[in-house]
Amino acid sequence: MQSICICMHVPNMSALFVCRALRRVTFMHCSVIVTRTNISLSSSVLIAPGPSLHRSIVLQADFNFFSTRTSRATSQLLSRQRLRRSLLKPSKMTGTQASSVVSHPADASSFAMEGPMVALLMAFKPDSLDIDDASFIKYLNHLWQGGIKNVVVNGSTGEFPSMTLAERKHAAELCRAHWPGKVLVGVSSTAVADCLELIEHAATQVTTTHKGQIPVADAVLLLPPYYFATVPDAGIENFVLAVLKTTKLPSYLYNYSVHTGNVISTESYKKVAKQLPHLRGIKCTVTAMSDATPYKEAMPHLQAYLGGIEGQALDGLQKGLDGVIAGGMSAVLPHLVAKVDEEFRKGNLKEARAAQDTLNKWAAARDSLKLMDVGAGKAAMSKVVPGFPATVRPALVEVPSELQRKLVSQCPE
Repeated sequence: MQSICICMHVPNMSALFVCRALRRVTFMHCSVIVTRTNISLSSSVLIAPGPSLHRSIVLQADFNFFSTRTSRATSQLLSRQRLRRSLLKPSKMTGTQASSVVSHPADASSFAMEGPMVALLMAFKPDSLDIDDASFIKYLNHLWQGGIKNVVVNGSTGEFPSMTLAERKHAAELCRAHWPGKVLVGVSSTAVADCLELIEHAATQVTTTHKGQIPVADAVLLLPPYYFATVPDAGIENFVLAVLKTTKLPSYLYNYSVHTGNVISTESYKKVAKQLPHLRGIKCTVTAMSDATPYKEAMPHLQAYLGGIEGQALDGLQKGLDGVIAGGMSAVLPHLVAKVDEEFRKGNLKEARAAQDTLNKWAAARDSLKLMDVGAGKAAMSKVVPGFPATVRPALVEVPSELQRKLVSQCPE
């Protein structure tokens, strides 16, 4: 038997009407407590459960929108027609290590990433295209030994659009379990419900090899909605708030208009930041520095990270940005990614510039062969990390063997 707790916001409705409205729910073993007095616009009614809370649901008075959170860390949006079967058939969270205990940081408003980040490639087995756990763990070790302390899992470089929600949860758990540093987990999707499910999972506890039980994510990363391109600012703001108001995890927005078809404007950024005290910054994957710096100028107390043009990472630091999120190719040489940032912060601009120039030559090798970053990064990583597969998922195309050899031959020592 399930027990259910429902908190219902009912503007200008009487308690009697609330009881009538909930008749379909109460027959499913749900204890109901409703006051007799009329309920004002700002009041709410608590419908209490039995001894064990299985799931909680927030209902708007018009019954058109439902937000549900389960003790098994799955969130969904429910319509009126789907309410009964959702209550009777709880969703299950994938993964073998995650606990149902949800954890939130003590003060997300003071959270900050420190230093550069690497957007992780995802290792896929050549024969089945399943996630290759062993190769992924070796890759993480390569980055850690190279001086990287922060990673992004389930981002664009990780081919997240080709992965199921179950695979994305598994990847996040695997990363957290074997990465001693900070983990920024991508929770983007076109469906708000999927984003909510991934956020709930990001807050659950996982067993690690280094810190015992800790949350899957230190922070989450969210793209604006995609497919429906050039939507108004109000649409993007509504989407961001619908997702991020449900969590207390430190959160970052992700501007990548080339793929989403939508830009988070600086005005929208400021608006949502005022309503989200746990919003800690934005990643700007752009084609020009001038597209990234306005976000730091708009919200100086929040972090702004550069993506897409990591060849200008040092220039970004000099212009006040907080760092770079390096892509697949740069991660082949993690010690140089770390050195650019480290030497800059020490005031050693000459050494920082030398490291940056070497990275830029490496990126030029990719560009000369007209290769996409993900495929090129995997091809090079397969030579640096023994056994790491160069395999990509459709619609990306694996770099042919001959081009792999040409690319790797230009890799700096």
